[in-house]
Amino acid sequence: MGVFVQQVPSRVLNTAESNHVPKHIRGVLEEFLRRYSELQRVRHREVACLMAVISFGFLSLWGMLFPKYPAISFWLNSLLLVGFILTLVQYVKVRRVSQHVYINVHILYHHLLGKLEVGFCEHESPCQCAEIFRKYMWNRYGISFYGNSI
Repeated sequence: MGVFVQQVPSRVLNTAESNHVPKHIRGVLEEFLRRYSELQRVRHREVACLMAVISFGFLSLWGMLFPKYPAISFWLNSLLLVGFILTLVQYVKVRRVSQHVYINVHILYHHLLGKLEVGFCEHESPCQCAEIFRKYMWNRYGISFYGNSI
């Protein structure tokens, strides 16, 4: 007759129901979430700037098709061209910031992936803490930790 032994873990980690994350991961996760939300804001701003650049470019090209009134057309096209240049410069600045923030988020993402693979929790026996954390992040924030990129 055999003996059935079930190990009872010393700490229960159920991140699907609570916001509890191991202490050595909590700071990295908070920094990741802060920078991830910053990345989302910067990307929205980048798309808005790109739409403004496209709009000014289209309007300046469209304005050249109607040279019926040369004095008005010249000033209108000049203003639209200046607007196009200014929005293009702003778009380049926002794009540079977006790339910088993405690099920071990418580094933190891979740091968390490494923690999930190597040492997420402090249990002695095999557990499902990392898988529960992955599900929690997907359900709560829509961030997948199943692949190698965001």
